[in-house]
Amino acid sequence: MFVITSDGLLHAEELQIEANSSVQSCPQDFHTLPLYPNAKFCQLFNEELPASMSYFASSDQQSAKDFYISQLGQADDEKMLKGRIVLQYSNGRKVVVISKDGEGSQVDILIKSAG
Repeated sequence: MFVITSDGLLHAEELQIEANSSVQSCPQDFHTLPLYPNAKFCQLFNEELPASMSYFASSDQQSAKDFYISQLGQADDEKMLKGRIVLQYSNGRKVVVISKDGEGSQVDILIKSAG
């Protein structure tokens, strides 16, 4: 999970499953951001803004990144942070983080505000 601090920086934290999270079947999109085809193990952490969810994609990091760029266009900002690909859209209001996870990738989506 990633946290945006008051100074606007993105910091990685270990993902911890909390009592208020729920594992459910995966939607096709999350606040208008698409999910990689055949997404699995979706965990919704908060539906209200700021909203976040994580899921497993059966593809490598580069393929997942290519999917998001093909669906959303080139990111406003793209970084490699501790082995994770971080794509920011809509002036940083929408963040997609792609981490290596076994034979696939974990994708974390954070929607800070509408827009």
